[in-house]
Amino acid sequence: MAGRFDNEWYADMGKLSNDELLRMYNMIKDGRYEFAKNAWYIPIGGDQRCPIMVAKGFRSPDTLAKMAEFQETAKVMENEYRHFIDAWDFGYITVKDIERAILKMLEERNIEISERR
Repeated sequence: MAGRFDNEWYADMGKLSNDELLRMYNMIKDGRYEFAKNAWYIPIGGDQRCPIMVAKGFRSPDTLAKMAEFQETAKVMENEYRHFIDAWDFGYITVKDIERAILKMLEERNIEISERR
């Protein structure tokens, strides 16, 4: 399943805006952040966000009030991006698959990425 772009997880990623795809891509290329798995409802211990939460610009909660808000947001996002989340959480796709998918989507949208060296 991994690496193929005719899957439902790829369609879920297609719902993301260009800015959201670029946010996720930059985190991947930076290499200093490891996306969390199964961290949707109770992200305990540091910054634990899945690729979709990173793309959407959400930060890990640091108070109980923010935790409740995070959980509600996570429930909504989990329904909207179910196929992507399942593919990510169950290991059907890798960070490399996500990176390739982002590049393919941006190319299809006529967005070019220039890498700084």
